[in-house]
Amino acid sequence: MTKINTYKNFSLDKKRFIIAIANWQGECDKAAGQGDMEMAAQYEEDVKDLTDVFNAIEFEDFETAFDLAEALDTLVRDQIPVRLYNFLAKENGYH
Repeated sequence: MTKINTYKNFSLDKKRFIIAIANWQGECDKAAGQGDMEMAAQYEEDVKDLTDVFNAIEFEDFETAFDLAEALDTLVRDQIPVRLYNFLAKENGYH
């Protein structure tokens, strides 16, 4: 596990990430409400994956967080705030 090297807006970006996950869950609920269970299931899986990334960040396991983020589809990965994603990349030797 890496020693945390936070940036000025780390806490804010984590909050923004939580909001993005909640919004993605809202899309899941909306799709389910419209009877599109296939799309709802995809959103639900995406929410689980995004939550896994967030949890790894919370545990300061930036290597796992980055690996999980890299495995996501671009549209889903874009739910991670850019500064937070760039921080993960930098912690893992990119940039």
